[in-house]
Amino acid sequence: MADSKASGVSRRAAPLPFIALLAVVGALAVVGGSSCLNRRQQQRGDANDDCAACHGDSTRSGDALLRAAPPHDLSGATDPSYPGVGAHSIHLRASATHAAFACSECHIVPDRVDSPGHADDAAPAEVVFGELASSHEHRPRYNPVARRCDNSYCHGGADAVWTEPRSSAAACGSCHGLPPVAPHTSSTQCHDCHGDVINADGTFKRPQLHVNGKVELRATSCTQCHGAADQPAPPRDTLGNEAITALGVGAHAAHLSGGAWSRPLACEECHAVPSRPDDFEHADGLPAEVTLTGVAQTGSRQPRWDHARATCADSWCHGPGAAPATTSPLWNEPAQLGCGSCHASPPPAPHPQMSDCSRCHGAVVGPDNRTIVARERHVDGHVDVAVDETCTSCHGRDNPAPPVNVDGETRSSARGVGAHQTHVLGTPRSRPVPCGECHLVPKTVLTPGHIDTPPPAEVVLSGTSIAFGKGARLENGRCVDSSCHGAAFPGGHASGGSLTTPSWAVVDGTQAACGTCHALPPPRPHPYFSEDCGRCHKDLSADGKSFLRPELHVDGVVTFELPP
Repeated sequence: MADSKASGVSRRAAPLPFIALLAVVGALAVVGGSSCLNRRQQQRGDANDDCAACHGDSTRSGDALLRAAPPHDLSGATDPSYPGVGAHSIHLRASATHAAFACSECHIVPDRVDSPGHADDAAPAEVVFGELASSHEHRPRYNPVARRCDNSYCHGGADAVWTEPRSSAAACGSCHGLPPVAPHTSSTQCHDCHGDVINADGTFKRPQLHVNGKVELRATSCTQCHGAADQPAPPRDTLGNEAITALGVGAHAAHLSGGAWSRPLACEECHAVPSRPDDFEHADGLPAEVTLTGVAQTGSRQPRWDHARATCADSWCHGPGAAPATTSPLWNEPAQLGCGSCHASPPPAPHPQMSDCSRCHGAVVGPDNRTIVARERHVDGHVDVAVDETCTSCHGRDNPAPPVNVDGETRSSARGVGAHQTHVLGTPRSRPVPCGECHLVPKTVLTPGHIDTPPPAEVVLSGTSIAFGKGARLENGRCVDSSCHGAAFPGGHASGGSLTTPSWAVVDGTQAACGTCHALPPPRPHPYFSEDCGRCHKDLSADGKSFLRPELHVDGVVTFELPP
């Protein structure tokens, strides 16, 4: 640029930085004395035109500060590539995207040209940002080397170079993404939430509300950010994900619908629900803060959300009595759950070891033991138990002894059924055997040791079976060394063969015929009187095969009367 004269001072070929040139004015004031300032005052009618005398254009329309803003700078330059010019015009004039910014938002505005600190210090000018650029905890500063504003609210994280101004339309989205990064939603329909500022077509309705230090938010419903239709819960999440593998989606739908297994869960049982969609404490970051309450805390549990593992730990909902592998299901793999995945089926002791859930939980579980008939009462923090205090509620039919057994089995070949009725009712040859001679008879259904251990029931033979000092026991489904069946009876089968160790599950008469427990007659030292048992055993009838008093047979006592 060629040299020229301005107020008797030559201008350099390359323009000085904006504030540096202000220092030139200060120098002029020193060189020219008061006559310089007085001369300028005489050329204007408005005292505020003092500023335009050094920079700006006094003939420009607008107020005094607008007329004073470059271009022109102190050297007369008008090109924005000169720091003294830069983006002054774009900032000071309102546009289709923002309101006009006051000069004081970027530097001190002096009361007068000769105010201390204005034109009497060294270049470059000191840029002191105001309240707007510093809002939302920003700490802006001007970088004179890169010629840009760093960390200012106005430009966000954008690389806004002061000497390379762009039109507002060209820069749209450069200060914040379109859409902004998370935790902002993934929606590009800005007007959905910012309808007071922007129109549906992307133009600004009220540009004065844009870049004003406030986020003008008008969220009218939860579904503007997540969910769809009338359901605010994902899918969709705030980032637009709809697959359950995304943590923002996961098992939301499964929990809120409840499915066929459980009641629908309320949103607030897992996290806070804001009173308003535009509550800034609600959408202040990702991931959402999960605070498990309600049912999850049942039984003094301390449930917690493990974001890294995508699972709920120590939650009552997923595991009273279950194995650890199923108590912490993955949030983003909800298909893994099924009947028995939260608690074993049946749960471990002290829960009764029966798989017929409906017997005690009939108000919740259907007779097929797979269907939840009242899902609102399942996984609700309460265990609905209706225990019938009669023995036949679990086994037996006409009497407490099977059939039916605890598994619903009726076949005598089933171990839980076997020869129960033969023993309990007795036969024409034997007395009824009390239940207590074979196993514990509980005082109540819930007596410890009754239904709190896995089947089969513990058999402890007593009474008649251990008469004569033998240790009767049940082994592999057979009674061994039991006096009832002759192995320990004086004169019984010495071999202890199959007849004296009968199979519990064979009920076809072959093990109950006369002579199967002891021979007819028993071997010596029993007297050998052929089959004329009635000679000594008067409880026998005349035919020697039927009993007059069967209760005196197989009772642990040998009743006899020797003939004369």
